[in-house]
Amino acid sequence: MVHAHPDDEVFATGAAVIALSDAGWRVVLRVATGGEASEDAGLGEAEARRVRGEKLSQSCALLGIAEWGWLGEAGEWVDRGGAGAGSVAAAESAILVQAVRRALVDVRPELVLSVGRDGLTGHPDHVAIGTAVREATDGTALGARLRAADVVAGREAVEKLAGRPVGSGRVVGAGDDVALEEIRAGGEKESAGQESVGVESAGRESGHSAEQRRRQALDVYRPGLGTAPIEELLTGRLGDSVLLRAVLDVAGWNKDLFERL
Repeated sequence: MVHAHPDDEVFATGAAVIALSDAGWRVVLRVATGGEASEDAGLGEAEARRVRGEKLSQSCALLGIAEWGWLGEAGEWVDRGGAGAGSVAAAESAILVQAVRRALVDVRPELVLSVGRDGLTGHPDHVAIGTAVREATDGTALGARLRAADVVAGREAVEKLAGRPVGSGRVVGAGDDVALEEIRAGGEKESAGQESVGVESAGRESGHSAEQRRRQALDVYRPGLGTAPIEELLTGRLGDSVLLRAVLDVAGWNKDLFERL
């Protein structure tokens, strides 16, 4: 699994990771940045990266990710919140592709998960990572996508509550004309009209459902982001994380949709 930032493993591929892990797969994550822009700017980049890394470790434990490491070196790319200097989006594409290929040689995965052609959310770092994975894997990876109808429904629901726009405006989703495959956790059957890649999980013996684990993993990054009533999240800046929470409430927490990269 290859992602741009810590928390992408939850938003983009959380259900798939749980399904694969519960089915006996060893799931490994490579992340390009430390998600520095999501922490207090007063910490400085190095400390923000350390704090975010600790949160990522907690998220991995909840989702069933056996190991995570950097795509490249720690601090080689930094989360600038967009396409600023030193970001993944500003990196030379050939360098990103080489980094992904080195990770593939190191891990030797049977399956590679990342984000789709639109980066799931349209974030420039996400788009760059999805493109690099597609080029490095020659069409054998899966890229996470959202359905446009779910994005519209989630946005309408949360903006009705907030009384103002929510999100960056970059989250669009795929239309019904785009073929997507489903990975579902929790042992439930795939929805009608949706293809499945053939991985389902029965859930852990602990009794914690896939939905509970994914929600708890989001809480690691921002208290309540996964488990609190969404009304309690509608203060301050309302970015894509709140919108994605609303989309998951609509689309379901136990499944992820993918396109072939």
